[in-house]
Parts: sequence; structure tokens; C-alpha cells
Amino acid sequence: MLYQDRHLQVIDKPAGIPTIPPRTGGMSIATESGLLVCHRLDTDTSGVLVLAKSAAGQRLISVAFEERRVRKGYLAHGVGAPLAGGSTLVAALPDEGSCTLALGEWQRGRVQIGRGRSAETRWSVRDRRENHLLIEAFPLTGRTHQVRAHLSASGAPLWGDEAYGGPAAPSLGLHAWWIELPWPNAGDRLLIVTPPPPAFVEAWGAPIGLTPTGAA
Repeated sequence: MLYQDRHLQVIDKPAGIPTIPPRTGGMSIATESGLLVCHRLDTDTSGVLVLAKSAAGQRLISVAFEERRVRKGYLAHGVGAPLAGGSTLVAALPDEGSCTLALGEWQRGRVQIGRGRSAETRWSVRDRRENHLLIEAFPLTGRTHQVRAHLSASGAPLWGDEAYGGPAAPSLGLHAWWIELPWPNAGDRLLIVTPPPPAFVEAWGAPIGLTPTGAA
């Protein structure tokens, strides 16, 4: 539990649990909590998830998302893009940049890149270790797999993200690090930050003593 009041409950979602029930059935955050979903995180993504205790709370947050008054930051573990001969290119992703490739329909476990609905992700590389990159990503739109697809297309597929060209790994290198949203009960704006889980830190291979820059 990261925050709660009579209308909202914000949790640190563990990786491996879907936000809503999958088509095949089974447990989910929505079914286990009995609360209303305001937005979604991929099953294998950990981090800040906003749920509503009331229809009024869900409506306020949904409108804020639609009007793009919600700011989000993800911590992503990217890897250098492979080159001919099996080497890797660490500098494929500049220290700062953005991707505006459209994202389309779901096909065989991934979304189409370069066609479909407009999307934009900005990023800042916070650390580099050999061919690994620690990235703070800021999705300005909310498309399915947006951060994963955009970073892969920009030259830094994520650790454990085989669907988008990343190496096989036990966990996905993506964590919903922080969210800032308009909320009257918290003095106009509510900022929630949660550190990455042990599996993320272990995969990175070093302590992560960073604070969000985009939430400043």
C-alpha cells in the first residue's frame, strides 16, 4: 500500500500478476482487491498502480488520464542493440531523446510498430554499465506496451523482453517508478514513488540509488 483515502488506493503491484483478469481466467489485481481499475500495467511490469474505491474516484482519475494531466515515469533496464558479428552497440540510445512511432494492433504477443495510433515516449538515460542502460522513460500517451516497443525501436530493447528483441531472462526490466496526478484530497497534486523490486536490482547488478528526475 502506497496511499489510500476514501476514494483511492495506490499499490506497488508485483510483477507476474495481471491488472485485470486474462481471457483464460485466473487471479488479477482487480479480482483480488475488489477495486475499480483506473489504468493498467502489463502483467510482468511492477510498480505504481492506481485503483479506485468509488465510481466517483475512478471517474476523476479516468478524466485526468484522458486530458493528459497525469505524469508517469518508468525505470527501464535496456540492453545495447545487437550488431553484425554479435557485438553490441551501447551508444544506440542517446542520453536523452524521444520516440513518436505509431503503435498498432496486437499480433503474436507484441504490438505493431510504425502504424496505428499516435504515441510518444521521452527518455533520459540515468546510468550505463557495459552494454546495459538504466533508463527513466516518460510515456506521454498510454498505448499497450508503449515503453517496451518505443525503447526497442530506438535501439535499447529491455532485459527479459524477448517479444521486442531483448535477451531471455527470468524477469522483465520494467518498473512503474512514479506517478503524479491531480487529486484534491492530497493538496491538488499527488506524487507517488516506489523503488524497483529486488529482482530488478539483481538483474541490473548494482544498487540503484536514484531519485526520479521527471517527478521533480
